[in-house]
Amino acid sequence: MSSFGWAASSAGRASLAAGLCFILCACATRAADPQQAASRIDSLLSREYPAGEHGAAVLVSRGGTVILKKGYGLTDTERKEPVTPETVFRLASVTKMFTASAILMLADKNRLALDDPVAKILPDSPVSGQIAIRHLLSHTAGLADYLDRPDSMAWARNEHTVQDLIDAFKDKRSSFAPGEKNVYSNSNYVLLGAIIEKVSGVSFGQFVKANLFGPLGMTSTSCEGRFEDVPGLAAAYEPARTPEDQLDWRRLLVARPYTMSALYTAGGCVSSVEDLARFHQGLFSGGVVGKRTLSESFKHARLNNGSTGAMSLGGWQLDTVQGRRAAMRGGALPGVCTWFLVMPDEDIVVILLSNRTPGKPRCGMLAVQIAGIAAGE
Repeated sequence: MSSFGWAASSAGRASLAAGLCFILCACATRAADPQQAASRIDSLLSREYPAGEHGAAVLVSRGGTVILKKGYGLTDTERKEPVTPETVFRLASVTKMFTASAILMLADKNRLALDDPVAKILPDSPVSGQIAIRHLLSHTAGLADYLDRPDSMAWARNEHTVQDLIDAFKDKRSSFAPGEKNVYSNSNYVLLGAIIEKVSGVSFGQFVKANLFGPLGMTSTSCEGRFEDVPGLAAAYEPARTPEDQLDWRRLLVARPYTMSALYTAGGCVSSVEDLARFHQGLFSGGVVGKRTLSESFKHARLNNGSTGAMSLGGWQLDTVQGRRAAMRGGALPGVCTWFLVMPDEDIVVILLSNRTPGKPRCGMLAVQIAGIAAGE
């Protein structure tokens, strides 16, 4: 996997890199072997997700060997059900890895080209004819985020069609010309979902089930239906608010509801750490897309001025962490904090899924700290 190269972080990613580096530097004691690494990771997660409280599932592997696979805390504090590696969680934006993979699969089969204008496939879409599929994949299209609205949570509580989601941003002005900047927007991945459905002739959920989840044995993963109908889905918890409207982390309540259809291909899938490990294995073994496409999907998107953006064509955020290359995809929603991190040169994978709102702990920083331990820091 060392052939998946990307450039060093740009100035726009300096703050993230600094934060990640700080955490890794704090883990200076070198792990002598996988057992010691597993013990340190287990102690760390046991502190962050105590027994009897809202929890998380983690899977850590190095060189294809699982170092740690375990659940911490509870999936449901009322029923006192413990988290296990089989527990299913809402994925939030980790969903985007499936969306990007589906697009790359269609490209591999010559059903579309990454340089195709979106308007070629979706002639009724409200986007500039200059926006290509690769702009959507790498968040360089300039589209306003359809979830950036004052009534976002109330709106996302309802069922929506794909057209509803597109209509939610169609009248908003683009913030920059395609390829000029790299700014994250969920609208990019809504359009990618619409493209997948138009080209394949089936719903996104059906496409990924037949072409991705089924072949890889991902039996706990789904991108269609309703959250309340998912077997074994972990409950979601967010902090209460004080009379001054501040977050009260001492009290976690059942999170405000939202629907799978409102999140769609930007964040509506569910899965487990075991299934995501199967996805990783299939992706990096060439079982999802060809080696050439896979390599391209791990390269920084090139901006119009020749610089690089923070995101890749595979939907990953690329960076260097403590001098090591890393590809990450995180997700956050009320009651959800998810993280998928790959360090390709060391063949390290960290998958962390939690049923509590990001903040305490910050699962992204925690995943990076775990990766540092697994790498021998």
